[in-house]
Amino acid sequence: MELGFSLQAKYDLPMEQVIPLLKNAGFSAVSPTWTSESDLAAISACIREQGMIIQSLHAPPKGIPVLWQEDETQSAELLGTFFKCIDMCAQYHIPTLVIHGWQGHNYAFPSEPLYFGNFDQIVSYAQRKNIAIAFENLEGEEYLAALMERYPGAGYCWDSGHDSCYPHKTDFLKEFGHRLIMTHLNDNLGPGDPSVPLSSAVDKHYLPFDGNLNWDDCIRRLKTAKKQNILNFEFKIKPNDRYAHLPLDAFIALAGSRALQIAERYATII
Repeated sequence: MELGFSLQAKYDLPMEQVIPLLKNAGFSAVSPTWTSESDLAAISACIREQGMIIQSLHAPPKGIPVLWQEDETQSAELLGTFFKCIDMCAQYHIPTLVIHGWQGHNYAFPSEPLYFGNFDQIVSYAQRKNIAIAFENLEGEEYLAALMERYPGAGYCWDSGHDSCYPHKTDFLKEFGHRLIMTHLNDNLGPGDPSVPLSSAVDKHYLPFDGNLNWDDCIRRLKTAKKQNILNFEFKIKPNDRYAHLPLDAFIALAGSRALQIAERYATII
């Protein structure tokens, strides 16, 4: 079982120092997030120098609702960014692009037919470039369901923390587990006070066992899905106050230890 690590956009150390720390902590795969400031060429070179692989690239998580709009003046810029992400995946031999289907807690799912034009272009372009698309569970579960239904060739990315803190009516891991190609494993404290409007503040991305998730249950559910050769973890050292006292090297070492515990359970739990 190999371990993967989803990179945040920035750390207190440069990426050429972060990547070796990940290797020393037991991670063999890395998944960057695309930003306009990221030097993916340098990151890719550093990863490969360490004998590691790039498992996926995460598309920009913000602004997704405009992709559901037919007005090209609203969606053109973000659509172009997604095309850039696919091009980068092809250029740097990254097999998978992870995409959010929605972003934002306050929404009303429309009763009229959805506009899929932008996503049609994204999925079609990825197919031409031989890049897999993995749609991730987050807010807006109806949009995720619609995308998974429309694109049966697309994969699924399961985020264990989102599964906990953004309660869904649908068990997406059960529904789309046979299409699972990527994991974002992390912990949190659940959805919080039901009398308080849901916000991204509940999405902590803690290390396993620092939150309320029942990891034996999570792993049993995960074992019913398509087998994963790489378990990828998505943690945040910032802005989590829980880890503010830790230097980055100590945080990454602890992350590797916790990830290994999950991988061992994944290998043994029936």
